[in-house]
Amino acid sequence: MRSWITRGGLTALALLAAGWGVSPQAACAAGPAAAKDFRSAPIKTSEWQNASTRPLETGEIDRLIVKELQVSGIRPAGRTTDEQFVRRIHLDLTGKLPLPADVTEFVADTSPNKRAKLIDRLLDSDEYAAHWAHYWRDVMSARLTDFRGRALSRSFEGWMIEQLKKNRSWDKIARDLLTAEGECRFDDTGKTGNIFFLGAHSGADAPSEMAAETSRVFLGIQINCAQCHDHPYDQWKRAQFHELVAYFARTGNRLVRDTESNRFVGIALTSPPFRREHRMPSKDDPRTGTVVHPKFLDGTSPGRALGDRQRRNSLANAVTGKSNYWFSGAFVNRTWGELMGQSFYQPVDDMGPQKEAMFGPVLTRLAGSFRGTDHDIKALFRAVLNSETYQRQTRLGESAGEHLQFAALYPTRLRADALWDSLTTVLGRMGAPGGGPARRPGAGGPFAGRFGLEGQFKEEFRFDPSLKPEDVEGSIAQALILMNNPQINQRIAATGNNVLGRILSAHASDEEALHMVYLRALARKPTDREKQKCLSYIKKIGKRTEAFEDILWALINSTEFQTKR
Repeated sequence: MRSWITRGGLTALALLAAGWGVSPQAACAAGPAAAKDFRSAPIKTSEWQNASTRPLETGEIDRLIVKELQVSGIRPAGRTTDEQFVRRIHLDLTGKLPLPADVTEFVADTSPNKRAKLIDRLLDSDEYAAHWAHYWRDVMSARLTDFRGRALSRSFEGWMIEQLKKNRSWDKIARDLLTAEGECRFDDTGKTGNIFFLGAHSGADAPSEMAAETSRVFLGIQINCAQCHDHPYDQWKRAQFHELVAYFARTGNRLVRDTESNRFVGIALTSPPFRREHRMPSKDDPRTGTVVHPKFLDGTSPGRALGDRQRRNSLANAVTGKSNYWFSGAFVNRTWGELMGQSFYQPVDDMGPQKEAMFGPVLTRLAGSFRGTDHDIKALFRAVLNSETYQRQTRLGESAGEHLQFAALYPTRLRADALWDSLTTVLGRMGAPGGGPARRPGAGGPFAGRFGLEGQFKEEFRFDPSLKPEDVEGSIAQALILMNNPQINQRIAATGNNVLGRILSAHASDEEALHMVYLRALARKPTDREKQKCLSYIKKIGKRTEAFEDILWALINSTEFQTKR
């Protein structure tokens, strides 16, 4: 087999540069970029508190967004085609590409409510639960530095999948994570996975890390900047950070050792037998400090004579309480940002009383309705996904960081799991003998299959989902994996028992085969221009299998394949 980085690679690269749908613009709707007069401002406390908690009406999200766009003088993008929608909704809800039959069947369906029906079907699928469990695993593990703590993420995935399958409310999920007790083993499949959120932090800084992550993940507030000094750009004081840390002053963990092998097999959350308290270090002499007691960010205190379990229960009450609008606001802001490509507050975990939000009235209304449904996750998804706002075409601004003001969808890179699943949907399963990845015992989540292609791929393409999309950058190593990995290229090669080989055997017509290759890789038909270029290229090469291998290679290496549009 020839080298893909030499003749075939250079040929395909030339085709990519010639405009084979590889630029972000190729996947975007034509239209004017958003105006630079951003409609952003801090949200007042009264606006949060007075937001209606009644359920969202059909079309209400669109009316709110259009009202804001009219003030800005921005014309929203048009509606997605059926092909665009079916790819987008599958990637957003399952992290997987639709199969060609899914696309063809959906496009042929003439029922007026087919999009709503597809949304419901995917929300009820196991793939939805798995995909969003992976998302929350990445959110909560992105800033961990302890390998042993990250190894618990496999158990967390299993636990989170079950919560999402049952559609447990977000406040109950958060409470279970904040009040977890007991031990979790590295090979646990999910029974005790709620220990991961706190148990993954160890050492002297563990209480501070627990407090910072609790605020960031559940409140969307990065209060850790106030750890050493008053926050320079927000209202948070140094004392407030350490009062939050005090909730975890008596929360510890230990490694669990197997009695027979004497190996470490898990992590347990523990409470010390003595009444340990948190000390806020002195600015002048860090070796000394002042004892501080638990106090929430709103100034309420649970009292001082409480043990670890009571303190964390009190914190869970404060975090998830109906009066704490930051809790519902943070979840809505994060979910909206993941679905739309841009959030109201950017980045999604940097909200706060003095931070500016885009279209604050829309966020407060969505957060109010989320509170009103008792934090029903699927109800929020249905409201957003069925809106015309979500179903608009993709558009780019004049600069990478320009906010589109939700006049269109902002293109985002696929996360590692979704990109891998897309790749295996197109090419078939890859990895260790037997089709699965080689697994290192005790490793899970980001480390599952670390020594197989799947594990290497996911580790290389992994990024923090809390980052703004324009801050997620590709790397040379990522490009080389897709361009020149032997296992991937073996799957691209047209043989009798792989995907491309079967397509070419089933379709003697080059035009029909090309149609199927595009449906498989990009979930759409080729444009007239693409079809003309491809057919000319096939004729020029003279070898049908070689030409189609180049075409498939080019599509997989395209920006369109690696992007949600």
